[in-house]
Amino acid sequence: MKKHYLLPVLCYAMVACHEPEKAVENSIGAPPLAAAVGNIAGNAMQLSGPCAVIYTPDSVQTAALKQEEGEEAFYSIAEDYESQLADATAFLEQKGIKTIHPQGGIVQFRSQEGNNIALDLNDKNFSWEIWLFDGKALHNINVADFENEYRKYFK
Repeated sequence: MKKHYLLPVLCYAMVACHEPEKAVENSIGAPPLAAAVGNIAGNAMQLSGPCAVIYTPDSVQTAALKQEEGEEAFYSIAEDYESQLADATAFLEQKGIKTIHPQGGIVQFRSQEGNNIALDLNDKNFSWEIWLFDGKALHNINVADFENEYRKYFK
């Protein structure tokens, strides 16, 4: 019975927690925190500047994970990850870091040195993931230890 109510609750929580973007003041002299976002060919996106990419599995991946983990274990795992991602999103908002939540496709980053870095979110090995881009490099971080991982790259 629990399984039928969890998905609508998670969807509602994701929609309810979304707030419009607001201007952020940079008070510590760090580089600007808002990432410039531009659309490029197809379903790709290009980012420059510090930001975070938060990814959750699509319906195909969700079905595969349910089969792999078992339905009861899957819902427990999904609930834990969704809670951790919500905490991470709130933490990032507090720090003034731009977050995006793409559903797939390719996200391209342009570093301060002019290098291009591509993240292919069509990889079926990704489930609940967070990547931090500090303006120089892209870091796939441990969702469970998010705050400490953040401090490694944003000092």
